[in-house]
Amino acid sequence: MASTLIPGAHNVEVKLYDDLTTNNPIIAKGAVVGIDNIEVHDWTSEGQPFKPEWLTPKEFVPGIEISGMFDDSKFVIRIPDRWNGKLVTSAAGGVASERSMDVILSDYVLTKFDEKQASYAYASTDKGTRGEIIPAADGKLYPGKRANTAFLHADDGLAEWHVRMKQLTIATKNVLLRLKGKLPIRTYISGGSNGGYVTRYAIEHDGELYDGGLDWKGVLWTPDVNNISVKVDQMRYWKILQDPNASQEAKDVAREKYGFPSESDFLMKYYEKINKLPPDSLRMKFDPTYLHRDWWEYNDHPEDYDDYHWQERPQAVKQAIAQISLTGNIQKPLISLAGTWDVQIDSLYHSVGYQNLINVIGQGDKHRLYLIERGNHLDGLVGNPKIDPDHKLQAILPYYHQAFDILVDWVEKGNPPPVNKTIGLPSSSNKAISIITDEDIDKY
Repeated sequence: MASTLIPGAHNVEVKLYDDLTTNNPIIAKGAVVGIDNIEVHDWTSEGQPFKPEWLTPKEFVPGIEISGMFDDSKFVIRIPDRWNGKLVTSAAGGVASERSMDVILSDYVLTKFDEKQASYAYASTDKGTRGEIIPAADGKLYPGKRANTAFLHADDGLAEWHVRMKQLTIATKNVLLRLKGKLPIRTYISGGSNGGYVTRYAIEHDGELYDGGLDWKGVLWTPDVNNISVKVDQMRYWKILQDPNASQEAKDVAREKYGFPSESDFLMKYYEKINKLPPDSLRMKFDPTYLHRDWWEYNDHPEDYDDYHWQERPQAVKQAIAQISLTGNIQKPLISLAGTWDVQIDSLYHSVGYQNLINVIGQGDKHRLYLIERGNHLDGLVGNPKIDPDHKLQAILPYYHQAFDILVDWVEKGNPPPVNKTIGLPSSSNKAISIITDEDIDKY
């Protein structure tokens, strides 16, 4: 049913809650939780994950939650009763839910109180390409392969992500005007991974809608460097490193090109084990003529890429990516975060590479990049006794929250953030390092 509250939307529901945070069991149930998600966990002695105390909201935030859809894209909007006049928008990473940023971003901004106990409104979209659970060739359903179907329809693609993000931002501003009597005085955008890419694109192309952006492990998409080309090359070097018949000289060259130290190899082995390495769904979307695979086979044949060389692919493939490419021409302040051990989205290409684009185009004064030593793609792996028993990894979420505050201070008070830098390891796992002072601090 079409909505009268949000024109163009359908299946809209409005609910009043005594608490809009994930302390509310109803909201917590919808939030994405899992040990391989981007959320932070502590671990019991039995190896069970649980939300750490420092990540648990300390106060109730009563208000309105509005959920609904634009075509096939789901969204959620949260408006606290005591609103500070500002809005934070977000796009989900990967093909995740519109509620996947609840614990790490929604909770944080909803409980970021000013002197009047007022806080931010929040809105998030799933970007519209989550995929469907449909029968495979054997007639069976494979819910775990839902992401494989994300781009099967001609209308599903990265271009839709930007339409949905802009659509939601405009709609949320109008809802705030209608319900609160005024438009937001500030609007920020933030997301991780694919949501980080959407954040970058929005700051480049829709700068009039936002005052600043924060991207975490954002993906770089250009005709020359993208999430297909980088992963395929990375897989090739990784195979050499794992080949018992390869010479030491070949392995030394592969290690240098692979770009990650041997201490981080356990991460690549983890992603290899759960079939998260080949970029099949993306490659089939942009380069379907190379080698056809049906969606239920995606990620099962890494050997497909042994002789795949991105720069040799037809020009039409690169032209397709050019339509959704990043340029570096950011219009508003942007802070980027990435981990030095992110073997999923290599920060050397996706973050440093994007920083280089920004600098070349002359917008470097609007951008900061902070690389987090031993940060990986999923904070949920940090300290996981089955994956990171020696606690080699460092969580990025504490820096994400620091960076949000730094961004707001930059936009609203004109205080320039610290220069681009790599942030090292704190003295213990219950500490973080201040982006501003480089000293150990409590996570909260």
